[in-house]
Amino acid sequence: MNILRKAEISPLQRQKEELINELRDTQKLLKQAEMLFEMTVEDDLIEARIYHIKSLAKHQDYLISALKGLGQENEEKTFVNV
Repeated sequence: MNILRKAEISPLQRQKEELINELRDTQKLLKQAEMLFEMTVEDDLIEARIYHIKSLAKHQDYLISALKGLGQENEEKTFVNV
């Protein structure tokens, strides 16, 4: 049954779902990294944690941008088809 549902999903919708799943995973990793940062006391580790948090935040921004882009692309296709 699940295989049939997958076949019915458009490539755009599938891509959107993959981005949403990756965004959720990234947000979980970001929360974990922030919790680890709060418990870190060594200077070298603090610097590494900050870099890791910035990296995850940048990736999160990229995913949000990509999702917004897919939404706009979908709207443009609808507008052109009308």
